[in-house]
Amino acid sequence: MFAIAIIHCCETDFFDSFRADLIKCQEQATILSPFLSYNRAVRYYPILQSLAARDVRIDIYAKPRNEQPESLRDTFDVVERGLKRRGTYFHVRPGMHEKVGVIDRKILWHGSLNILSHNDTRESMLRFESSDLVEEVLKDLKIGVFSDLEPEDQWSSTIRDIADEALSCPKCGQKMVFFKKAGMWICANSPSCSGTLLGDLASEEVEGTSRPKQGQTVNLACPICQSPMEVSRGVFMRIVCSSQECGFSLDPRLSAGILRVLKRRLVSDTAV
Repeated sequence: MFAIAIIHCCETDFFDSFRADLIKCQEQATILSPFLSYNRAVRYYPILQSLAARDVRIDIYAKPRNEQPESLRDTFDVVERGLKRRGTYFHVRPGMHEKVGVIDRKILWHGSLNILSHNDTRESMLRFESSDLVEEVLKDLKIGVFSDLEPEDQWSSTIRDIADEALSCPKCGQKMVFFKKAGMWICANSPSCSGTLLGDLASEEVEGTSRPKQGQTVNLACPICQSPMEVSRGVFMRIVCSSQECGFSLDPRLSAGILRVLKRRLVSDTAV
């Protein structure tokens, strides 16, 4: 049995699958959709209103109006008001590109499809059931309780001392800072620069655990062909399908979160 099951949904079946999860939400739902379109958003209004009536908290994050495509700017305010009237908490998040849906901090939807604006482009989303992975993703995005941390808490309490041999950012060349709790190196120019590296890339060992090696298999099945997945190392480390004919791969940040979850489970199982 694989540690975390992954389900792949294309644009033709995502809407019904995500709506089914959303309807069952009991406590909290979070949606990150950079773009907003009236035609797509209104299809969620009845569900959102029903959830709000049951005191389910719904947080929606989107790019500000000036960052929306020109074709969506005229209806942006209308959609924002419509979402708020259905009881949602609406947040503007400049520069965002993540497409994410979280249900009750247990179910994670992650991919390339804008949940509240998707029309007919060829995009897809992945579905995971893992509270640990949800926590990793929300922490990485600084969403929810993780956004309440003061800047000095985010830095001083989690940074490893930087030596002269500190990594250089793969994007801008500046030094990187290690966040111990997240297990990740982040560019010192963040948030201006989005350069990141998994902590295991920085040294042979992190807290006594060997870093993943090129081609090392992980306890995951490819959602496309069901082949085992493995570690692929480059500028960014990814979890990829071991089948050359398939070519499926996970986003680097998502890959980093999954590897941290799997490592913790391995340590826990070994301790038992």
